[in-house]
Amino acid sequence: MTMKLKGDAIIMDARKHAVIQSIDFPEVNDETIVVKTKRSGVSFGTDMSLYEEQAFPASNLSYPLVPSYEEVGEVIYVGEKAPWKNGDKPFKVGDRVMANEVRHYPGLCAAWGGSAAYAVKNLYTAPAPMDEVVAIPDNVSYEEAVVAYLGTVALKGVQMVGVNAGETVMVTGCGCVGLSAMQLARIYGAKRIIAADIHANRLAHAEKYADALIDLSKTDNAAEAVKQACGGGLADVVIECSGNPDAVNPLADYVRYGGRVHLQGQYRAPITITEYQRWNCSDLRISCSIATNKGCKAEVLRYISEGKFDAKLWDEVVDYHRAPEIYAKIEADRYKYLKFIFKWED
Repeated sequence: MTMKLKGDAIIMDARKHAVIQSIDFPEVNDETIVVKTKRSGVSFGTDMSLYEEQAFPASNLSYPLVPSYEEVGEVIYVGEKAPWKNGDKPFKVGDRVMANEVRHYPGLCAAWGGSAAYAVKNLYTAPAPMDEVVAIPDNVSYEEAVVAYLGTVALKGVQMVGVNAGETVMVTGCGCVGLSAMQLARIYGAKRIIAADIHANRLAHAEKYADALIDLSKTDNAAEAVKQACGGGLADVVIECSGNPDAVNPLADYVRYGGRVHLQGQYRAPITITEYQRWNCSDLRISCSIATNKGCKAEVLRYISEGKFDAKLWDEVVDYHRAPEIYAKIEADRYKYLKFIFKWED
């Protein structure tokens, strides 16, 4: 069978301009799962870079576009040949799922395309392994499942940099990705977590996840502050989540000889490492990552369900019609907030 859907989407149609518009969705066939959106989220990194800048993070993006990769909802159609399963069973109508990435819309740029009334998912609109549809456990809310996506971004970074039992991990940048990285580093065996930021209100969110807090705006010697927080040494691992290019160069002073640095932020300007010998002679390993991996969604959802991961990392749930107002609000004072979630349906 085939069918066509029409419904609302949040559209960014020009720099610093968003509207709510009725759009046509990709054609539905027997290889498709259709999800009715219940909640979507705003990524302060990716989505706000799309809203604020003409120069997009990837060259194939252009206005008008459908933003967001944070989308969850209820399955309303499952094609007989749909490629994803709920464990070893087919998905069924009524299942609650993380839908996330949609990479094709008729006549529009799908900038990961999650802020729309439906997610039409098949191997054409969602071809990457990480684009999988994943069931949400019964005891996990839609709001928590929205936040879980940035948790999966942090998880990919934690897995890539490697966190060993008993290590000290320092996380710079206390937004959703940074707060997620702290929790996941702990799950993966870190003995001590140090949180650092230049925004006191962001740093306050980290108090429940970290053993020590460093306000980088209030210290003239950050390296010494790190040593004190580490009990005289330096961090084994530093995970940089602020997205501030200027935050990267000091990291070499926070990590021990032979340690690891992972760049997890959405950086809008070039990163410059000065005095390369300072990095090179420390025998550091530098890594970076973007997006998530297949399997990460299910892993983070399991941690939430088991009470190991706190996903209650949002400020407010608002009706999706308020999206233009919310984007402008974030732009005006982004570090005042942690996350906004759009409600599409109860």
